[in-house]
Amino acid sequence: MLRSHSQVLYSFLPGAVFRHEDRVYGQVLSVDGRRLTDLNDVVIFSEIADYLENWPEDDRYDLPLPRDARMNEYRIISPEAVRWELFPLILECTRRSCGRVRSYQNARDIAAEGGRCAKCGAAQQQLRFYSAHNCGQVKKVYVPKCPTHGYDEISFDNTGSFLTATWRCHGPGCNGAVTSRTNMSPCSCGKWPGPDGVVRMRAHTLDDSRAYRAHYVDLVNVESSTFQTYQRHPNRNQIAVAHFLGLIGSIKDGLGEADTRSDGKRMTAAQWEVKEAVYIEMGLSADEIADLKRVRGPVETGLAALGTVSEAAVEIVAAARTFYERAAVYDRNEVPRMALADQVEVARERGDTLQADAMQQAVDVATTMGISELAVTWEFPIAKVAFGFTREQHEPGHGAIRGFRNQREHDNKYPVYAVATTTEALLVTLSPKEVLTFLHERGEAVTAPTDERTARRQLLEIFADAGARPAPADTIRTLIHTLSHLLLRGLDDGQVGFAESSLAEWMVPETLTFAVYANSLKDFTLGSLWTLLNSRSLSWLRSVCDQVIHCENDPICYQREHRSCERCAYLTFGCRHFNADLDRRVLADFLLSRGALAAARPAAV
Repeated sequence: MLRSHSQVLYSFLPGAVFRHEDRVYGQVLSVDGRRLTDLNDVVIFSEIADYLENWPEDDRYDLPLPRDARMNEYRIISPEAVRWELFPLILECTRRSCGRVRSYQNARDIAAEGGRCAKCGAAQQQLRFYSAHNCGQVKKVYVPKCPTHGYDEISFDNTGSFLTATWRCHGPGCNGAVTSRTNMSPCSCGKWPGPDGVVRMRAHTLDDSRAYRAHYVDLVNVESSTFQTYQRHPNRNQIAVAHFLGLIGSIKDGLGEADTRSDGKRMTAAQWEVKEAVYIEMGLSADEIADLKRVRGPVETGLAALGTVSEAAVEIVAAARTFYERAAVYDRNEVPRMALADQVEVARERGDTLQADAMQQAVDVATTMGISELAVTWEFPIAKVAFGFTREQHEPGHGAIRGFRNQREHDNKYPVYAVATTTEALLVTLSPKEVLTFLHERGEAVTAPTDERTARRQLLEIFADAGARPAPADTIRTLIHTLSHLLLRGLDDGQVGFAESSLAEWMVPETLTFAVYANSLKDFTLGSLWTLLNSRSLSWLRSVCDQVIHCENDPICYQREHRSCERCAYLTFGCRHFNADLDRRVLADFLLSRGALAAARPAAV
């Protein structure tokens, strides 16, 4: 069976149960395709290993940590051809007066009987239940045997719930009597027993999405040679920090400076003041001191201006993949973007004052929300990589995660399936000065910043010191993550063409940056987010501010320790952190401290 790359990655990965267009259900056995060699496999496998380390080793099946030499045991595949089998092989007669059930060993036996009921000759259909367990195993439901008539007269009385459904026998003497209640099949794994200590599978309908979830990692995949060089460069961290601090204009400038510098760390202004006094006392001329200052003295731009940034900020904070990816995403030479504030001027230049005024109101609301830049790009380069799946329970410690290996394919390697695409995205950056002022008011930051540049440096040190003082970094993560979810959910209003399940987030809390992107994995864009930015940004931001305060589950949600739930902040898909670190209370406090919630209300008519 052939499907598009995106279809396979979302709906037809190994182990998934799906409905075929021929109105039958099947289970995917394996997925084949060409081997991909143009992605950064080192980064991909590092991210997969970090993800898998959240699971205990005993709960990882066919998923060794892809580190060092074990990376060679994996293979990155473009998902194209799907091999599947009919599942489950329990059929029931479609004639309601008959309803006889028969279990088959393989599809050939069904074909031999023509798919017809042996009792009345009517067409058969698959029984719409199967059993699954946290460990990842699945099996067809257990069909009981009548002591008198065997399996020939058994029917399934479907009440709409597997818990109340029954098996009945219609043979002479039984006359439709209940043969057995439905029972949960035992699982041989021995893990995650029920309250009675017995390990059982749970029945699911064939369309129940809870019984299977694929696990992915997303990474920025800029294809330019500049980005590829930057990714591998030994000074990548310094370049990323310098770009975030505004000390270099592009990562290309940073690469050029890193490759030509031969000097060590430059002095700070205070250090130079002391050293200059020494030079004067030594009798050096003004020209000689000026030459030394150019080489060793303080500078305000370039990598040399990183002197006051701690080693921990460079070696720990900037080493995170998303941090150095952010430098490329926010480099207009690599990923062009259009900011809302700039589009106000474009609208005024073409004489569209009504739209310009509405957009300016949106800029004002965004500013009061602490957003320093709201932009759109049509060229957000994302690669999505699927490497395993879970059933029933999808979080570490509650179930097992399984890989996709099939010993008869891919030279017995462990396959991961990847699709790279360029899509549209909203790029959001909060003001470091406003966020750190908020932290200072909460008592989590020692000093309030005086300007944006100082605030950016303080922000880096907060995350560098997160091991000793976690509170401010945790507050920032919660603030960024919650706002990201509410902005994403705010798009699911039927007016921009996106459902919540078709969007995903990319976050860099260390830089107060996140993106909401179209998770379609198709190399074209509808321009919906561009339309949002130009025509609906004001109403969108206002609705998000309203969502901060109100939830359909209130007052229950309002009274939770972490004020968030499936009705206000949770995402069905698209959240790598499984909806952790969300709290509308933190976001509401931040917006209230700035007067944003009042400013977002429409003016009275």
